[in-house]
Amino acid sequence: MKGIVRACTLVGACVIAAVSALAHGAEAGGSADELLGAAQHVLQEIDAGQYAALWRETAPFVREKYAAGGFESGLSALRQSVGAVDHRGWASVTRLTYSHDKVVPDGLYANVDYATWLTGGRIVYEKVSFQLGSDGRWHFTGYAPRQTQNEMTQVHVGQAAQ
Repeated sequence: MKGIVRACTLVGACVIAAVSALAHGAEAGGSADELLGAAQHVLQEIDAGQYAALWRETAPFVREKYAAGGFESGLSALRQSVGAVDHRGWASVTRLTYSHDKVVPDGLYANVDYATWLTGGRIVYEKVSFQLGSDGRWHFTGYAPRQTQNEMTQVHVGQAAQ
């Protein structure tokens, strides 16, 4: 009888641990699907030229760094460099934690990388970046189109705010 009680206790402990792990994974920012949805939303706004709306959804530290007009014109130029999109497929989702960085505030960040097929058949790559805000939502921080998958680019989307 004691063996059955111990087995039930062990099973119960395992169930509690599993539920706790699932609950922890369900915290804000914990889902790749959440990031993919946010990235899809951002790309739809970029494709539609809704730069002012995207500006309002951008992480506060980005809005402090760039003037709205420079942000919008820079983003427009970046998107125009891509060309006519036929379709996209996400290639990777990467989450990064920054602390004590001189460029970005401490916190959780993410990149969603896309392979993008253009109407002419060529493939380009687009990276959409986010910061997890204190409100538990992913806020847009950057868009970086590039010609090759491994190309490292540093993109400036506007003029520094005055």
